[in-house]
Amino acid sequence: MMRAWMLPMLLGSVDDAHRGEARERLDKWLRHLDPTFTRGAPGLPLALEAALAQGFKYAANRRQRHPDAYPGGRADLIRQAEAVLQQSRCWYAQLCLLQALCLWELPDSVSRYDDRDGSREPPRAIGRTTAVQTVERWLSMAGTVNRVPSPPGVNGDSPRRQLHPFVAEAGDLVALALETGQPERFLWVDEKGVTDNIGFRTGNSGAYRKHNLWIPPSVGWSTLDGRAQRLVADVLVMLNLIERDGLPEGVEERPTRAEQPGMQLPPCIRTNREPLRPDMPAGTAAPPTPGSACLPDCTFQLCPYPPRGSLPRSEIREPFCRQQQALLPGPWRRHLPRGLRRKTPQWVGMRVRELDRFWDVMAGRTRN
Repeated sequence: MMRAWMLPMLLGSVDDAHRGEARERLDKWLRHLDPTFTRGAPGLPLALEAALAQGFKYAANRRQRHPDAYPGGRADLIRQAEAVLQQSRCWYAQLCLLQALCLWELPDSVSRYDDRDGSREPPRAIGRTTAVQTVERWLSMAGTVNRVPSPPGVNGDSPRRQLHPFVAEAGDLVALALETGQPERFLWVDEKGVTDNIGFRTGNSGAYRKHNLWIPPSVGWSTLDGRAQRLVADVLVMLNLIERDGLPEGVEERPTRAEQPGMQLPPCIRTNREPLRPDMPAGTAAPPTPGSACLPDCTFQLCPYPPRGSLPRSEIREPFCRQQQALLPGPWRRHLPRGLRRKTPQWVGMRVRELDRFWDVMAGRTRN
């Protein structure tokens, strides 16, 4: 996984003398996703496919002024990222690649050799029509090589309808990032990093801040738009269900179960979060088996949520959980026009009080 993270950054860092070797190393990895080289079935585990997509996002986060960014590798990275997007089987890989392609698409004409005084830079936004058309092109590419066609009359021919709900929402956020030129409001580099850090909010969203990265480490969840906060919250819940304690056992089995036909979410995310049982304490007994708490008709077999104390790195902190509660509609908002009321995420079909209860329990997991 470390190699998968590093290879795209390596290709984006080396000069012309070594770019051929770096490109060849990355191409060898990409062949494991190409059916023409794998005799029909991709040979790269889903966990490594996701790690490779993360590596592309880390490389795309470097701006042209970054001391380790070499402009010569940019075109190769974009081409290969689009190839991985077409061959991807994992919703998380598609989400990361959309965000990476967005960062590369942002206008960034100021390199480390320009902008001597650091006082200004050209606008980074692109037109709304161009942003929407660009994102639609990326969404139409996602998983096309290995996509299972939908039955006639079920989902239609629209590529957006066949996408995972998280990927579709990420596409909308990517379009907003391109349109506003403010990727830090709609994208993130690492789910755990952004939810751990409250971050900052500037009073002037158009003010120029000189950074070598599009999304610097100082950005936290308070910088994100409300839609992005809700998406990263459920993405992290889903990742914790899949990765759990991070041990090799089940590292490929659970991601495979999470990729269900029809690009759907498990019922514990969509309609009923009781099977997650997030208040389960860490005990001396053996940890619960994934699938032991699932609803009878659930085919994902991921519940319950890992017990308290079993997620030392990925535990969601209380301030972010409380923010999820604050994003839900409350009684004091009933007098507002319907368009101004905050709603539950579009992929959630449960009552507000049920979702509020879930995040209330999640907020107490990090207490003694």
